[in-house]
Amino acid sequence: MENTKLQKETDYRFKLLYAIGIILVVCGHCGGGGINILYDWISAYSYHLALFVFSSGYFYKSKNEKQPLKYCLQKIKNLLVPLFLWNFFYALVVFLLSFNGFKIGKNISFYTLFIAPITNGHQFAYNLGGWFVIPLFMIEVFNVFIRKLLFFVKASIKDLVVFAMYLLLGIIGTYLSIKGFNNSWRLSILRFIHFLPFYALGILYKSKLEKYDNLPNHIYFGIFFTIQLLIICIYKKLPSHTPSWCIFGDGFIIPYIQGFIGISFWFRICKILESVCGKNKIINSIADNTFSIMINHLMGFMIVKTFFAFCCKYFDFFTKFDFTAYKTNIWYIYMYENIHQTRIIYVIFAIWFSIMVQKLIDLIKSRAANVFSRKKDS
Repeated sequence: MENTKLQKETDYRFKLLYAIGIILVVCGHCGGGGINILYDWISAYSYHLALFVFSSGYFYKSKNEKQPLKYCLQKIKNLLVPLFLWNFFYALVVFLLSFNGFKIGKNISFYTLFIAPITNGHQFAYNLGGWFVIPLFMIEVFNVFIRKLLFFVKASIKDLVVFAMYLLLGIIGTYLSIKGFNNSWRLSILRFIHFLPFYALGILYKSKLEKYDNLPNHIYFGIFFTIQLLIICIYKKLPSHTPSWCIFGDGFIIPYIQGFIGISFWFRICKILESVCGKNKIINSIADNTFSIMINHLMGFMIVKTFFAFCCKYFDFFTKFDFTAYKTNIWYIYMYENIHQTRIIYVIFAIWFSIMVQKLIDLIKSRAANVFSRKKDS
């Protein structure tokens, strides 16, 4: 989720992976987004956020263990500071919209401003995608200190040991979630624990597994569809879970099987597409702005809904707009003539809007830096 521009050498496989991951997130918040990206074979909720965690693990550098406090401060700057600034902004948005009859989001309080982003993340609704930032931050910090404490483990097996340890923790966390511990402050802990194995997988893949990832595509995808078909037949349905609330209705092992399979499938797709569209400007723009898209895409949805509200009010061929749901339910999506495919309008606009927001912020920061620099030189 952090800006991939920070990498010295651009790995366009991961540019594609970030773009696919965030598109799936936006589509998931829009009832599928009007498109079917193998939703009938594997639930996007089983792996779309795991893609980001896996990618972060892949780019982890062991040199960070030499100065873990400096590393943590960098993560605070890159993840927590933007998260809370956006939380303050959307608190103001919710407050101002309340004067116009909107009842989306909670009231401003110390809890919703400072505590809820950590324990829940859904306090002001429009920025609820930001709930994922806290678990990611916790993983990054936890990992660097754990690996430093494991200095006595041989380097040749350290990544494997860490993966086994994180997977065990993840399974325990998933089991505790099933037993009803996924509430209040414990939810943030269980979210963090759930994603740990995917981070360790990214590290392990880079150090040990990548060199063996060379099966021909037809065999690779044949294995994927065979395994998925067997799983669907065994469960007599498509297994799925909800990581945001740590709801695992199909057991405490299957979430990791599905997560690992989903990552392996889309990463192979990215390897295939790298030479074709890896350097595409639109894809790279999406990949470089995943944080803004995660935070702002629901506001993008709201702008589209506002446009449709205007159309329904003044043009007869737009009908059946639910103005009550529009002002009270963040998940309400108006579809022209109830045509499911019109959801794609929301997805495209929300992504574009979020990128434009980040570009505006970058422009303001750049102008401010130039002004400050001129004043300092004068």
